[in-house]
Amino acid sequence: MASRAGGFVDQVRRWGGGFLPGAAERRKQTADFAAAWAADNLAAERGTGPRWVALGDSTTQGIGASNRDYSYVLVVLRALRAQRDPTWRLFNLSRSGARVRDVTKEQLPRLDALDASLVSCAAGANDLVPTPVRRLERDVREMASRLPRGSLLANLPQGLVPRRAIPINALIAELVVEHDLVLVDLWSHTGPPWAGKFSPDHFHPNDFGYAGWADAFLEALGLELPIRDESPNL
Repeated sequence: MASRAGGFVDQVRRWGGGFLPGAAERRKQTADFAAAWAADNLAAERGTGPRWVALGDSTTQGIGASNRDYSYVLVVLRALRAQRDPTWRLFNLSRSGARVRDVTKEQLPRLDALDASLVSCAAGANDLVPTPVRRLERDVREMASRLPRGSLLANLPQGLVPRRAIPINALIAELVVEHDLVLVDLWSHTGPPWAGKFSPDHFHPNDFGYAGWADAFLEALGLELPIRDESPNL
């Protein structure tokens, strides 16, 4: 995810070369968070209670947050436990750098073994620049068709490439109806003013930015939104 539409292609090119500010810290965080989620997934297997399976890319990993507690998935998990059932378990199958087709090929096949009560998916940001439009449309269609009925499917947030993101979001809105899914409207919960919403790499959300993502998922689930100060300090 990028911090603003202008200059996004340049940001992605720099991202690919690892030249964004804080690149070394981001690489370490990516490895640390992936290991922590893997450990949490193992622990969740030993528990009891309804299972939420989260699919996606680095945003579902929480990259950019000061710690995983501020990732949107853990904010939503705490709300599920507080407002619905304290035994909810989370299985985070996301992977940093994943594209839509990676979700379909690598993550969705793992659902069969998990007997999920809830599935969510947020992907597509990594496809907007490198993936041809028609290929991306096909990939999004296939991914949506493979999601279980009632799954949460997020559209693309603001701050990417509007001329490509807006048509993909229109497609996602159609697919949500076609496949009996639930739309997570990230678009309406993200956007300017950009100040204070992004991590030092100027690419991923920070704690405050992820709060908007969490609100979009909470809204889709019909859960109460937390009362927050409208400041980067939450």
